[in-house]
Amino acid sequence: MNRIVIIGTQPACPRCRLLTAVVSEKVKDMELDAEVRHMAYSSEEAVAIAKKAGLTPGTAKDVARILDRKVDLHDKEAERDLETLDLTGLEPHLQPLAQLMREVWILDHRLRFFENKAQEAGILMTPVLVVNGKILHQGSMPGLDKIGAWLSELL
Repeated sequence: MNRIVIIGTQPACPRCRLLTAVVSEKVKDMELDAEVRHMAYSSEEAVAIAKKAGLTPGTAKDVARILDRKVDLHDKEAERDLETLDLTGLEPHLQPLAQLMREVWILDHRLRFFENKAQEAGILMTPVLVVNGKILHQGSMPGLDKIGAWLSELL
C-alpha cells in the first residue's frame, strides 16, 4: 500500500484541506492502493520528515518571522488575477471543490513570496505533499495535472 501524507496545520487551513481533499478524490477515482492522511506540521512524524530534508516544518508565518516580513492576506492584486484561473475543465468528482480552489488560488498568490523563500529560511512550508516518504511539493497547492502525474506513477 502506498502512503500519502499531507503535512499542514491543525485544524487544516483551506490550502491543506484542499490538497488533502483533491489527493483523496484522485486516489479514489484512480482506484489506487493508497492511504491518504493529513498530519499536523508539529507532529513528531512531520518533524522527522522535515529533518531528513534539513528543514524545520512550519507555515508562511514562520517564514515571515524568520525573514522579518509581514504576511499580507489582503492583497487585492490576487483577487484581480483570479480571472486567469480556468476551472472549466475540472473533473466531475472535483467540481464540489471549485469554490475552495478559488480561495486557495488567492491565498497561494498572496503567500508566493514566502513559498519561494521557505527553504532559504530553513522551513518546510505547509502544505507539504509526501508520497511514500518522498517530499514532492511544499508551500502551495500544486497543479491538478502535477498531482495526477505523481499519482499515476503509483499505478
